[in-house]
Amino acid sequence: MEPEELALAIKRLTEWAEQHTPEPEPELRERLRAHFGADPTELPIVTRPLQAWDRPNFQVAIDAFLDGRASELVGLASMPGYEIGLAELAGAGRWYDSAASIRAPEHVTVPLGEDESIACVQLGLWLVGDESERLAVMLASSSGAIGEELALEVMANDRGRAEEVLAELWRLMNERNVYRGRVLELRERHFHSDEGAPLTVRSLPAIAREQIVLPAGILERIERTTFGMSRHAERLRASGRHMRRGLLLHGPPGVGKTLTAMYLATQMPDRTVVLLTGQGLGTVTTSVDLATALAPAIVILEDVDLVAMERSYEPTNAILFELLNAMDGLDADRDVLFVLTTNAPQRIEPALAARPGRIDEAVELPLPDADGRRRLLALYGEGLELTLDGGADELIEDLAGSSPAFIRELLRRSALIAAEEPGDGPLRVGERQLRDALAQLRSGAGELARALLGDGDGDGAPDDD
Repeated sequence: MEPEELALAIKRLTEWAEQHTPEPEPELRERLRAHFGADPTELPIVTRPLQAWDRPNFQVAIDAFLDGRASELVGLASMPGYEIGLAELAGAGRWYDSAASIRAPEHVTVPLGEDESIACVQLGLWLVGDESERLAVMLASSSGAIGEELALEVMANDRGRAEEVLAELWRLMNERNVYRGRVLELRERHFHSDEGAPLTVRSLPAIAREQIVLPAGILERIERTTFGMSRHAERLRASGRHMRRGLLLHGPPGVGKTLTAMYLATQMPDRTVVLLTGQGLGTVTTSVDLATALAPAIVILEDVDLVAMERSYEPTNAILFELLNAMDGLDADRDVLFVLTTNAPQRIEPALAARPGRIDEAVELPLPDADGRRRLLALYGEGLELTLDGGADELIEDLAGSSPAFIRELLRRSALIAAEEPGDGPLRVGERQLRDALAQLRSGAGELARALLGDGDGDGAPDDD
């Protein structure tokens, strides 16, 4: 054979080998094939989507499920932009094998409060079972329109068994939900947003009953609607009474609506608290769904008039309709308490405020009377050497029309004035410091503070603005 002929034969042999040599099986598919003893592309897969914050719930569920079972955790790494799930791993070609690869399991720490957290597998495949049964469980991840999207996936030799395992994991997630009994705040997620986790565990200050200064009978009425319903929940439910209820707290700025809502939340520690604030107003339905899943629960929505404005003001208020639908769609048996606050009850949509089953109790928190102002001076003067001598009655009269928030700021400024005076030891606040602070708050420079804190400038009623 001439050299040229040999070279041509070698070239054709190489081309033939490239076309007919079997492609090496991707490592992850090979692991699945070895685990099941069958072609993984022919095995059934069942999937259930998870919320973006459900990673710790899945972690505690898979830990409980694996207790007493033989298992192996395969850590995964994936390239951004690829959807990684059991179907992709089972049927991956060479191009996909480079997008998902085996690595040491990577964990992410999810905070559950100030001093508590849980370490969760970021992306993993659990190969479960022995000779009697084989399973594969995966926390699947993909990049969606509003960030990471998670899913729980199960592969088994039989579809019915895969569905049973999925249901068991879901039951464990709900039963051991790490957010139950905590204070939660949801945030609306936006694509490419880096504003933090969509669900945050918050801490609320402990509010004692003595810190709520209201005229006689008002706090008792609020407690009857909240604590009373909770104490008698089983008997009320057995008698066919619905447990869904709404409480509206309204009154001028600074009278203690937020403080009262926080008091209710901290005095019922067995309840999950879901806060709806500015960054979470687009998550009404999700927040109510979360509260329902973690019932008994409280949903606190402050300044509800901003989202539930009467339709003559804003006829296409999407958040209002979402709130109405969420409250209507809640099962009457679910023990969920809605606490709404507003400075402007006249602006609230009648469909929300006037319909039983949405708002069951509307309670006005008024400006404090003379006795209330006296109690507030004592409450916010704790820690100071407060002496009013014979001018107490006159000062209390001059504070007519002032809110608790205004009186609290008055004591804070009085303490600052006392601190700037010569001397050591406890701060001594007398009538002079109080009068100087009051003059500052009611001067031209303090107009904004007066408006925000609620002060009637001594005329017995709050300013119209």
